[in-house]
Amino acid sequence: GIGAARRWLKEELDSISEEYHDGRLEVRLQHFEIKPGRRIPKTIDLANVVAVLPGTDPERLVILSGHYDSMPSSPTDGKSDAPGANDDASGTAAVLEAARMLGGLKPRASIVFLAVAGEEQGLYGSTRQAEWWKEEGKHVEAMFTMDIVGGVVGSSGKQEPHRLRVFSEGVPTAGQKIIGSDNDAPSRQLARYIKRTAAHSLPEFELTLIFRQDRFLRGGDHRPFNDLGWAAIRLTEPHENYHWQHQDVREEDGIAYGDVPENVDFAYTGRVTTSVASAVRELSLAPAAPRKVRVDISKLTPHTTLRWQPNTEKDLAGYAILVRRTHEPLWTERIEVAEGHEITLEGYSKDNFLFAVEAVDQNGNRSLAVYPSPTR
Repeated sequence: GIGAARRWLKEELDSISEEYHDGRLEVRLQHFEIKPGRRIPKTIDLANVVAVLPGTDPERLVILSGHYDSMPSSPTDGKSDAPGANDDASGTAAVLEAARMLGGLKPRASIVFLAVAGEEQGLYGSTRQAEWWKEEGKHVEAMFTMDIVGGVVGSSGKQEPHRLRVFSEGVPTAGQKIIGSDNDAPSRQLARYIKRTAAHSLPEFELTLIFRQDRFLRGGDHRPFNDLGWAAIRLTEPHENYHWQHQDVREEDGIAYGDVPENVDFAYTGRVTTSVASAVRELSLAPAAPRKVRVDISKLTPHTTLRWQPNTEKDLAGYAILVRRTHEPLWTERIEVAEGHEITLEGYSKDNFLFAVEAVDQNGNRSLAVYPSPTR
């Protein structure tokens, strides 16, 4: 059951730490108690499996997550077989494989390889984990949850083995206020970021940006992080099969039900892992994102002036301004700023364009882009 699963995951991450990270992964079980509720028949002790690769800036966290709990047809049935191969052993396996792929990396931001419990009962594991980090004063730079990434044939009969959906919230549920755009929350910038890095690491794998927080009637482990004001996104296959999710393993009227390994496309899960690992690698090596980014609205002008707080990191190469028109989903221009922390873009009206600022180190690693707030 769940106890055996978490012990196995910890042992696996301990092994990965020794073989791929020279023992540098800090692996632990983070226990928490859940009281009885709508989907909880009795008080129970659960645990998240947490493996941290420390960075030189340990207060910044970049997180890859999957949930290792699963459920049959009833969310309170703790006895029936619930393989959970796609939902969400696929995402948990991707976390483990990413830990191997990023072996030997010495990041600037700490990387967290996370497997949470209690997702099916109400996102309990991810909620508690996010709250703990908030209490500790950590800053979650980015959180990727991989949930249902087995690439199975959907209920519609469709399968797209070279496409992945990326869900991100528009208007932040907490934290930063976005003025002048409903499409530029930190989570939207993170979605654009992974689309860019994945295009370089795996060009044949198309990441489709879905501009909503999640699917209807469903919820994922990125939500508690969004609730605390952090950039967090959900990655999910394009065509889900509802006969193979949250179902007792059985055959009924000639239809096979159950989330079993035979339905999973393992090569697809590998592509998901590669795409996420590429984003995590660059983000964890990049400088911190610029702070206090402002667009000057003190006067009417056909030009745009942007200012931000200087970054003090020694290997900083400079900054870049990202530009797009208001109807465009992706950044279309990139203007480098080698020196200083202010720029006036001649002929770019702030009424006609959207902007963001990113920090860049000497190796070309780019931070998350930050959308400006208006200031007089």
